[in-house]
Amino acid sequence: MLIESVTPEEYDQIFPAGVQHIYNSAAFATLNSGKCGSVRYVLFRDSKVRFGLILGERDGVLHSPFSAPFGGFSYNSVQTVEALDEAVDLLRGYSRSQGMAVEIVLPPDFYSPSMLPKVNSALLRGGTLLYADINHHCMLDGLEGDAWIDTVMGRLGSKARPRLRKALREPFAIHRLDSGSQADIARAYAVIAANRADKGYPLRMSLDDVVRTVNSGVVDAEFMVMTYDGVDVAAAMVYHSAPGIMQVIYWGDAPGYGNKHVMHRFAPEVMHLCASMGASVLDIGPSSECGIPSFGLCSFKESIGCLPTLKPRYRIE
Repeated sequence: MLIESVTPEEYDQIFPAGVQHIYNSAAFATLNSGKCGSVRYVLFRDSKVRFGLILGERDGVLHSPFSAPFGGFSYNSVQTVEALDEAVDLLRGYSRSQGMAVEIVLPPDFYSPSMLPKVNSALLRGGTLLYADINHHCMLDGLEGDAWIDTVMGRLGSKARPRLRKALREPFAIHRLDSGSQADIARAYAVIAANRADKGYPLRMSLDDVVRTVNSGVVDAEFMVMTYDGVDVAAAMVYHSAPGIMQVIYWGDAPGYGNKHVMHRFAPEVMHLCASMGASVLDIGPSSECGIPSFGLCSFKESIGCLPTLKPRYRIE
């Protein structure tokens, strides 16, 4: 097996749309190329191409991803552990030849159940595990039909169930917005920005970043708001991140409505909308930062029926 560099156009022909998820696509990397010093598109091949990897140079390190929740190897078919070991060995040699370490954040296993455990095995043995974030997701089976509330109730924790029942008696209304409308995008973003400011959480994408990403056509995005007596009290920005998988990029409730159990009503509504759009899994995202969990966030997500997995970060040098 050998490693070689190619153009983004060549990479896209071999791995259209990133194959496993949108963040491994040449188009997504090109869209965000201004966020790093340079972008490299490399292939691992013998008699055929086995893997691909997009690396962005930043602060003397080659990152996959350099501006996304996760990256990692692309592949067009299930590969062996032996092939992965060889690719990691090649990547180590490439790292040393460039004088830069490589850092890779892998997606949770549900993005590629037949391959990601093997990728983790190869990287655990050929690299260093820096940390692993807890990531939560929700299975959407049974949430697309008319009886979805009953399905949700059956999955909720004992404390969350009465909160949802109470919230169902409130005059909330859910709205799916027009992702082609800058005004609708700004409407959802305003709620999310207010939520982040109130809680002291970072908001890494500006409104301009969001609009530019959506208008690029590189990702399919959905925007949703929930109103209370006509006032926007919760919002979500969700990507179609992979076939059958949608991913919450941002969501949250507006300050001042905590006694209404807004998120206990809004989260199931988002799940229902995503299931109605054909998704089988909703990736809720990380519940930790640099491996340090937010106990409250973990507790909330699990109380609404989400399952935990790991999103590891490896270093090769």
